[in-house]
Amino acid sequence: MTTAFFDRHTSRLSVGSATSGSRRHSLLSTDGITNTWEQAYEPSAASAGGASAWRQAYVASDTGDTAGVQSTSLALPDDSRFTTCLALSDDQPLAAVGSGSHETNMFFVQTLDDQLDVKASFASKFPIYALAFKANLLMAGTDRNTSVLYHVDRARLLGFGDDGSDDGPLVRCVGTYKNKSARSIDVAAPGSHVATRRVACVEFAPPFAGSTGGTWPPSGVAQTADVFLACLGGVVNIWDAAASSGGQQHALRVEKVSAQPVARATWSPLAPATLVAAGGGDGVVSVLDLRRRGKALAWRTAGSWGGDAVADVAWSPHVPYWLATTGSDGDSVSLWDLRYAGSAPAATLTTGAGCTGAVRSLAWSATHVDLLATGASDRSWRLHALRAPADGAAVSASVVSVRRAADDVGGVVAVRAKGSTFFSLSACGDLYAHRVTSAALVGAAAHRPAAAELAHVEEAVYARDIRGAAEAVLAQQADADAVRALCDLFKAKPRPQPSSWTLPPLPQNTDEQPQGGDVPAVAALAADLAYYGYGLPPDFPLEATAARVPAVWQALERLNGASLRSRLEALVAQAEQAGDAATVDGRPLWRAVVDRQAQIVQSVRGDTAPLDARLLRSAVKLVLPHDCIAGLTLGLAVCDAFLANHNASPVPLPAERACTALDGLVHVLLFPTVFDQGDLPQPDASEPAAARPTPSPDVATVRQRIAECLAACPAAVVAMVRLEIRVQEAVLRGGEQAHVAERIVAAMADHAAHVATLLPASGVPRLQIHPAYPATTTLSASAVRLYLNALVPMRAYDDYL
Repeated sequence: MTTAFFDRHTSRLSVGSATSGSRRHSLLSTDGITNTWEQAYEPSAASAGGASAWRQAYVASDTGDTAGVQSTSLALPDDSRFTTCLALSDDQPLAAVGSGSHETNMFFVQTLDDQLDVKASFASKFPIYALAFKANLLMAGTDRNTSVLYHVDRARLLGFGDDGSDDGPLVRCVGTYKNKSARSIDVAAPGSHVATRRVACVEFAPPFAGSTGGTWPPSGVAQTADVFLACLGGVVNIWDAAASSGGQQHALRVEKVSAQPVARATWSPLAPATLVAAGGGDGVVSVLDLRRRGKALAWRTAGSWGGDAVADVAWSPHVPYWLATTGSDGDSVSLWDLRYAGSAPAATLTTGAGCTGAVRSLAWSATHVDLLATGASDRSWRLHALRAPADGAAVSASVVSVRRAADDVGGVVAVRAKGSTFFSLSACGDLYAHRVTSAALVGAAAHRPAAAELAHVEEAVYARDIRGAAEAVLAQQADADAVRALCDLFKAKPRPQPSSWTLPPLPQNTDEQPQGGDVPAVAALAADLAYYGYGLPPDFPLEATAARVPAVWQALERLNGASLRSRLEALVAQAEQAGDAATVDGRPLWRAVVDRQAQIVQSVRGDTAPLDARLLRSAVKLVLPHDCIAGLTLGLAVCDAFLANHNASPVPLPAERACTALDGLVHVLLFPTVFDQGDLPQPDASEPAAARPTPSPDVATVRQRIAECLAACPAAVVAMVRLEIRVQEAVLRGGEQAHVAERIVAAMADHAAHVATLLPASGVPRLQIHPAYPATTTLSASAVRLYLNALVPMRAYDDYL
């Protein structure tokens, strides 16, 4: 089956096969760095049967599938064997490959998990040196200083629908954009390099995150506009595809970055999507902030840094201020922390033993903060795991997997990531898909020395086997230290917000290297990697996973409850030792307890019971002396949670989860109660509950009677706590005595009417509640006395008597 394509821009017709099959390419595949091709050919290895071992590895690698990383390859039908660029569709299994050929120079490949298939080929008038996908739009960079925009009917191309277009060509040109350079390049001028009209890089901007501030995006550009950049020479051109595709040829911004050609420029993928990083022949990495008026240069590496010509630049998709770069002549990767001056990299990663070529392209993992892939001129693709040392030294990297083409002579020119799969493209027309499986991730997981017994859980979380990790958590009993480690492991970390970091001031002389400027960056990168690289990445959909998998939900409830219990115990113990002067994170201890009210209630309502009533009583007692209403509200929330569990359970609950376990808490909330003995002074109406006298000595008897009331009608006792809040609020609100009395009497009347609906028709003799007499409907002696005192100014003598 063949498909015809018409290019309105070039008026050329090409025919491509829509059913081209894929083939498995011969790979010399190794997991790790100890069995590389070069080592297999050492004389000592050959004399000991190394050549035979190499032949076996070569034959076994024909499928490209080995434990850890499963690799599939496809030889593109590019007769010139001059492939240059690769672009991936974000939401469809489709890749576009460009070629420097003057004949067929664009290929569309279906990218499934286990195979790659050429769906169509296309001939543009000019060679293609850069590609970028956005939905059904494909931008191409040519060698005639123009960028060409194509509309791609992806659904028809993949054979499962229609993108809304008519029955016209599957690929059609919809716009051209003539890029500007620093100077005329029609004629090569004498200098350090031959001027080129090749558009080396194109890339669509990510969606703008609301108002970005400053002057970007311009007032006439919608937040959903198809904005893209194109690099020509040392200049970055920024375009709005819709506004500039007609007769108007005006770029939104034209930024000169370097006197040498820019090899790579890329948008920051994270909010607010106003930063562009670029690097090229002069070895300097620059960051443009498009919110700036005038020149957009906001950060750059020092000229005295001495790096090679930059071959590729990549933003971390997880941490907005991490940037990775590689030089065209070196075998290392530089990591930068943009919060610090660019005097030197925050870390320099070597590609490992066996790499004999320069790193030409790199890509961060889309699923793991600490995984980075590189492609080198020696035909190798490597997956690296970043490691943060415990002693505060610089970040290092270990090689997780290596893939090398065995029958190519061209190096890797592009590496891209999508989901758990990395794609690499060789200069000779071979496309590879490297799918990272759990077998590779288990071996690459970072471990904390303090949680050695949890290594299997760390490995399961890193391999994104959340169900398996949750089942392991439920199957073991963890101590306090292990609980803290597990909470860090399962923590859904928030992504750093744009307001949480800034670029440092740009030095007046960028060739001057700030003294010690790289030392904080080294430590900061290591600390951030230890935090973000451990466990789950930022914005991981943990709640959605828990909603689908009951075991995950149960494990999270257990961990949250255990962590909360440990924290509450620490707060109570600290308060007992240091008293009211103690603080945590600059706040009073009681405020830290109040801030955790929602967590406390959620833990009580959970299937597990990590918070016992005694600890909850101590937490409420910590709050009451400082904020009576806040303490009563917290206690009421706990009582409501116990009552909800009681009502929802078809069988009697265990003693620690039954409502009768609240006897001590209710005693604290309603103290002094009508059961307390001893001569207690009459409370002042303006006196808060915190200033009430201490309990009588016979506490056990009082709480036993409260437990009997809770067993008889727990809903009525919980209603008494709610009444206590209304009475205390009426007193604390103040005002004229008559008005205070009216509020207290009204609260008592509403409570008595509500309690009447809770009691059975025959009543509950042990409660001795008579709704017709409101004073009998609460166990709080304070509320009863305030109510009786309120009846006097209202002249309600009958009720009083």
